[in-house]
Amino acid sequence: MRSAETDSDKTLLEPLTRREGQMLVLLAEGYSRPEIATKLTLALTSVKFHIQHLYGKLGVNSKRQALSRAKELGLLAPPPPATLAAGPGGQAAQPAPHHNLPMQVTRFFGREGEIAQLRDRLDDNRLVTLTGSGGVGKTRLSLRVAEEALGEFNDGVWFVELASLSDPELVPRQAAFSFGLRDELGRSSLETLTGFLRQRQALLVLDNCEHLPEACARLADSLLRACPALQILASSREPLGADGEAVFRVPSLPFPDPAQALSPERLSEFASVRLFIDRARLVLPDYQVADHNAAPVASICQRLDGIPLAIEMAAARLNILTAEQLADRLDDVFRLLTGGSRSALPRQQTLRATVDWSYKLLSDKERLLFQRLAVFAGGCTLEAAEAVCADPSRDVSLPPADVLDLLGSLVAKSIVIADRRSGEETRYHMLEMVRQYAREKLQDSGESVPLHTRHRDYFLMFVETNVAKRDFWDRLIPTRRLEAERENLRRALEWSFSELTGVEAGPRLLDAMAYDWTSHQEYMDWLKKGVAWCQSHSEISDRVYASLLGRASLPLAQNDPQTALTWVRQAVDISRRLAPDGREILMRNLLRLGRLLLEERGDVAPALAPLAEAEAIFLEVGPDRFPPEKYLVTKAGFATMKAVSGNGQGHYQDAKMQASESIRLFEESGDRWGSIQPQIELGTACHNLGEYEQARDHFLKALSLIEESGDYRKAFVIRWLGIVDFWQGNLGRALEYCRESLKEAVKAPDYNIIASCLGLSASIAAKQGQPARAARMSGAAQALYAKQHRNAWEDSSLDTLLRGWREGPDQASILIAFEAGKAMQPEQMVAYALGDEVV
Repeated sequence: MRSAETDSDKTLLEPLTRREGQMLVLLAEGYSRPEIATKLTLALTSVKFHIQHLYGKLGVNSKRQALSRAKELGLLAPPPPATLAAGPGGQAAQPAPHHNLPMQVTRFFGREGEIAQLRDRLDDNRLVTLTGSGGVGKTRLSLRVAEEALGEFNDGVWFVELASLSDPELVPRQAAFSFGLRDELGRSSLETLTGFLRQRQALLVLDNCEHLPEACARLADSLLRACPALQILASSREPLGADGEAVFRVPSLPFPDPAQALSPERLSEFASVRLFIDRARLVLPDYQVADHNAAPVASICQRLDGIPLAIEMAAARLNILTAEQLADRLDDVFRLLTGGSRSALPRQQTLRATVDWSYKLLSDKERLLFQRLAVFAGGCTLEAAEAVCADPSRDVSLPPADVLDLLGSLVAKSIVIADRRSGEETRYHMLEMVRQYAREKLQDSGESVPLHTRHRDYFLMFVETNVAKRDFWDRLIPTRRLEAERENLRRALEWSFSELTGVEAGPRLLDAMAYDWTSHQEYMDWLKKGVAWCQSHSEISDRVYASLLGRASLPLAQNDPQTALTWVRQAVDISRRLAPDGREILMRNLLRLGRLLLEERGDVAPALAPLAEAEAIFLEVGPDRFPPEKYLVTKAGFATMKAVSGNGQGHYQDAKMQASESIRLFEESGDRWGSIQPQIELGTACHNLGEYEQARDHFLKALSLIEESGDYRKAFVIRWLGIVDFWQGNLGRALEYCRESLKEAVKAPDYNIIASCLGLSASIAAKQGQPARAARMSGAAQALYAKQHRNAWEDSSLDTLLRGWREGPDQASILIAFEAGKAMQPEQMVAYALGDEVV
């Protein structure tokens, strides 16, 4: 520890530091923790940190116990007069600590947790290096920690600025100059400095070491070996590499998620936003975040990755731009943020200069990998970096074997961030402003087109082979790896439809990606673009076109069943031309046609023929053409379709038998999620047989699998749970399920489910004696079904809901409510069904 041990300390678990002694005295004088923080100019979290350590050393857990124990040990006796100086009015005061720390002219925000962690590191290690990207605030944080540590080092805290040096031999001399030492004849600067510090208890703060890491490591190693009471706090974009070095990576300031509509008060809880507001008031004294600019301020802090330097530069632009204009222009962040403090280091006066400084410190191969990594969006794995960034030919500038070491070097230099999460593969990414810089370098290199093509080819292979596990419906099962590559998949799609690459790549990629890679609406937009692309490029093969058309029909059916049926029928017709090699594609498209006819139109008879033909192809192809688990899955899927048709024809016992067999086959294949649809069909059959509790059990099992897998059928199953409760007379719970289903359905949006929930709401309202509400919901449901050209799932007509209404006294008001429901827009219908009476 830093303070000398006294006789009274001998019974302590560990000697007290000077700061802990100050805390003890102030606690004894009755100061609260916030008052102590103000008095000592500390963050409240730092005060809590020191007091907790104080309690631990005293072996107590409360203030009362601490003071009692301290008195027993004599720790609260007046200190010897020699250690005190008379303050104003004769009051004793500590002597001013020695230091050369620069005075800060702007306020410091956040970092309470990092300060406490760094103090902890300094307690346990003699050399601590703060690392992080340019502008993240390493210097400011090290100064803050040094200020808080002033009272703990008898011989002071000393700051050494190294940014201006270019000669590594001058590092010891610069450090010596910080103490006011001059060169002595016959002695090196290092010898002079070592002799001065040998018996002193001090903290040396080495700032901006990244361009002289070897020299700084040698200095630290020499001083720490020769000066037992010395500690060093360094800041650098990469570790020094000295023995005993503890590395602390400085994170960005916390920033809000612009997708969440937070109030100005909630936004101000983020340190990045508080910093933005404070620096904005330097140019606009009355600036504040209000409802009109909350969203763009949140976007600015997020787009700048919470980097303090970038946020300060952005705030300075508010003298000529609004927050909205700033946010809109951040795609060209380096051109926008060109103004910095004239008193700052030259490399900190513009954002580009900050990144330029890091780039110039890289080797040629590091620069090559750095610029090529810009092709990724949302980061990448090591495997992806090796596949895309390494040169594929023998005469190479960057061989695959070099990528790992170069990537590690970029991480060490804070150019690339390694995101390590337990149980997941490490991902590598860059801060947004660094990625923009790398993207410019890639564009200037002339490698942009081949790199984007390699990126697209890698992710096409990725979804077609590595992650393409599908259920019977030919739907990609989402995995963590697939979710992590969401942005890269989007980037690959954009490139595939850019006319700069092969015409079939885009449709193949869309077909391989299936549903759950992104939102339903975005996926549908891409599918429509893909189909139009195939129609306008005659060189695309029938196999690719037929497969994509069939794939697109299922998600499209949620909102446009007519077009979906047209597409899948075209897919079947094209598939027939591929025979015999295209039998599996024909089988899948026949299945899709049968499924749409069954589930979307309720037409059982027309669906039987394509389903029977598909099964005949499956039996003809035989198990030898399928991997064993795929054969079982497909066989289970046909049993599921028979259960669907059985329910549609009213053959409920047969439906139960086929659904049970389907579940058995799915379980045998190891495809747990494939059981979702047969569980739904079992629940449907049981409900139609009046076996409500069994139906509920099957729907709950389906819901559990859906929530585990992120399946798209959640709203559908929740609606069924509401129907079961309705038929059991549990109207309150039925209404809760109905509203929960609505909330899920609007996310897609799935207008078929929405219409069904409106019909169920109408039935519940009628049972609850609310005829006007029932009539309005009935009109809304029927209008929404008609808009989709879709058959209703239930009879929610007025004559069914409100028997005898035509002869009743409320005939006119019911008819008015019904017509009002028909005239509502979908969003008004949903709001009304969820309990909002304003229409």
